[in-house]
Amino acid sequence: MKLLKVAVAALVMAAMVTPVIAEDRLSLNGEMRVRGWHVDSDPDWNDDDDTLTWGDQRLRIGGKIAVAEGVSITFRTDITESNWGSGNTFGSGRTGVQQWDRAHIDLVSGNFHLRAGQQYVAYGMTYAVDEQSNGLAMDYYFGDTPLNVFVLLDDDNGGKDQTDAFLFGAKIAPKFGDVATDFFVAGRDDGEEENVMLVGADMKADFGGVKLAAEIDYFDGDADDAAGVDAYGTQAMVDASLAASDAFTVGGQIFYALGDDEDKQYVSIGNGFGGWDPIADVGTSLSNEQITFGSPFNVASITAYEEPTIGLTSAGSIGGRLYTSFKAGEDLTFGASAGYFVSEEDKIADVEVMALAGGLVYKIMENTSLQLQLQYADGTLNETAATRSLGLDGDQDFDNFSAGTGLFVKF
Repeated sequence: MKLLKVAVAALVMAAMVTPVIAEDRLSLNGEMRVRGWHVDSDPDWNDDDDTLTWGDQRLRIGGKIAVAEGVSITFRTDITESNWGSGNTFGSGRTGVQQWDRAHIDLVSGNFHLRAGQQYVAYGMTYAVDEQSNGLAMDYYFGDTPLNVFVLLDDDNGGKDQTDAFLFGAKIAPKFGDVATDFFVAGRDDGEEENVMLVGADMKADFGGVKLAAEIDYFDGDADDAAGVDAYGTQAMVDASLAASDAFTVGGQIFYALGDDEDKQYVSIGNGFGGWDPIADVGTSLSNEQITFGSPFNVASITAYEEPTIGLTSAGSIGGRLYTSFKAGEDLTFGASAGYFVSEEDKIADVEVMALAGGLVYKIMENTSLQLQLQYADGTLNETAATRSLGLDGDQDFDNFSAGTGLFVKF
């Protein structure tokens, strides 16, 4: 009996001491969200109204373990990320699937930083490089100027070494006074038919309430060497915003991307993990999620949920949008956006789209917010030889109303 008491006391002491040790070496962060969605789509080429309403949730937990001076391990996992009702009898979280987004080692020594493992890499404000995968990345600081180099194994193609697909790149980010810049090159080689290169540059500047940003990207190479399909892409974005007061901000963005009626347009390289949908960005955590307009550099993708545009996604884009944000108090912020886009290459798709969005973020408790976003797209797919080849006669009108709401708790 005396031995049993000693064992229990030792376990209690261990339970009391262990959290202190864990707290010193382990830092956690994350978010729990529960969301609801509604989409109502009505294109001319579909006799039925497509109306969907559903809910989903996700618990995201990220952490960093400080192993030793300059040595750390980072992880991030998503639990129960699924639609309500999509699992078994006991809820959507009982599917047996747990996603791990991050799992990498970081070594830091002086100006040198090495990252090894599953990680996320993005270049450019337009996410011209957008990839989450396994590989190596290195940073080296020349004074205050960082140089980043990475190589990721995008696909081992079943373990056949001669056909491994790699994504690789390099970026240097010098500052010139109030102007921050990035200059980058990257490429993706699937070891078989696709070999695409990217050259890009961006800049950001803040002049006392007036913010300017711009980016230009150029893609070249082979999209499908065997079929003789080239990769192409020339795109640019300019963003300017003004903080008219502490509560009110207004801004505008201009987008331009060349289209091509023979080759394949690229707006980014990588597996697109991060995504990018500035057309619907009104300051909530609901845009670029289940409701999205798509890439501003390819107007046909704004209606990608409508079947006829699937074969028309190299049309490029010319367009822009105005956006605003208003802080109505400590706990309530509103955002709104209005955009208009047309296709750059009419031979592929003669499309014109108006896109409207509005949203709010309401802090209901500490680290807890209730969010709402509404968006509407209305446009026309004008008759061309390309649309007639898809079996469409005459101009085709389409519209889409989408709504999302969610409860978000960050920790």
